[in-house]
Amino acid sequence: MSSPNTNNAYRDVCEDDGVLRQLARSRLARLFTRFAAGTVVSTACSQLTLVLLFGVLDASAAVSGAVAFVAGAIPNFLIHRFWTWRRSGPVGMRRELVPYLAVITFSGLVAVGITTAVDRLLGGAIADHALRTAVIAVVYGLSYLPVFVLKFALLDRLVFGAESDTANPAARRRRIRDSRDQVPTSTRA
Repeated sequence: MSSPNTNNAYRDVCEDDGVLRQLARSRLARLFTRFAAGTVVSTACSQLTLVLLFGVLDASAAVSGAVAFVAGAIPNFLIHRFWTWRRSGPVGMRRELVPYLAVITFSGLVAVGITTAVDRLLGGAIADHALRTAVIAVVYGLSYLPVFVLKFALLDRLVFGAESDTANPAARRRRIRDSRDQVPTSTRA
């Protein structure tokens, strides 16, 4: 249940309820919501890996961050390709995988760089290993925030969303045909 103050805050941004409803039903809002949810899952995989490597196995922040990045990148690709953007069929190496790797490598380098820099800055300031692990895990997670929206936009425009109905009518026809092929002919009108 929303409070009157919450409704007023939205009204300050947009006076037209119809515009707000249309935005909530838009392709961009659906994609961004699924993108955020998928990112939570891949971030959990990354964080678990980072904490295990840095906290339990005492690996360096750089190694822990790099391995954690890979541990999150794999489910990230699968979730975003098949669920967020609803892509199917074989993965196109040049069309999807290479641009995806470029986008996530950039965000991964930012995360690993920030995490490693903070670990070096901490030096011996935090003697308790559990506390140091918690600080590094928080820094690693927060380091993805600066590139979150940029990553969404790049994945939508360059990688998964490029075959949208307006950008590629052939892709639309293929999706419609494939959808029809899933329905038995006896049920068609």
